[in-house]
Amino acid sequence: MLCLIGLGLYDEKDMTLRGLETAKSCDSLYAELYTSGWSGLERLRQDLDKEIKEVQRKDLEENQKKILEEAMSRTVGILIPGDPLIATTHIDLLIQARKKGIKTRVVHAPSIFSSIGETGLFIYKFGKTTTIPFPQEGYEPESPYDTIKENKERGLHTLCLLDIKEKLMTPKEGLEYLLKIEDKRKENVLNREDKVVVFVSRERGLAVYDTVKKIMEREFQTPAVLIIPGSLHSIEKEAL
Repeated sequence: MLCLIGLGLYDEKDMTLRGLETAKSCDSLYAELYTSGWSGLERLRQDLDKEIKEVQRKDLEENQKKILEEAMSRTVGILIPGDPLIATTHIDLLIQARKKGIKTRVVHAPSIFSSIGETGLFIYKFGKTTTIPFPQEGYEPESPYDTIKENKERGLHTLCLLDIKEKLMTPKEGLEYLLKIEDKRKENVLNREDKVVVFVSRERGLAVYDTVKKIMEREFQTPAVLIIPGSLHSIEKEAL
């Protein structure tokens, strides 16, 4: 059996009882933490009294055959920050397991996609999500800007996930990336006087709604996300 187990937003306390029980029943456990600031791995090892091996992106994408072969004779659990089925990698893993006749189980958990409701913005008014990457030589995609533009044209909000490499991207760095594209293209998608939201789930759902200029003058705990609002309902305005 292959079990995909959600870890929740912050640490081992965010796991559901069902998630803990499923993890305890597994013969082997792997943790995929490369896209998150989730911080409870050592305590979870102690709580479960089990070895938990960390895996990288390539282990679940390019080298998934090894894990699937193990799941044909043992119960294998993969621990995933947030909810297991947010990432397409995990959906593909389920598909490949089922093709091989491997039983599967998914244990859901809190994720950024549900917790942003604390901002007061209506979840069903969010459009396509985007990720703002760290710029690299020869790689500065403008797709996050395009996504915000398309969502705004439809009156929809945009959830902007911030990149993780050797460090966690800050809201200021994310806004700087978008403003650089704005300065180049001048399509009035985002300017320094526009109001945006920074949401930090681990700080008891801290949400700050202010101008881009003011947000860039503040420091925030990471990981955080940016939200670029679309058209606002009166209740959303009041909540913000």
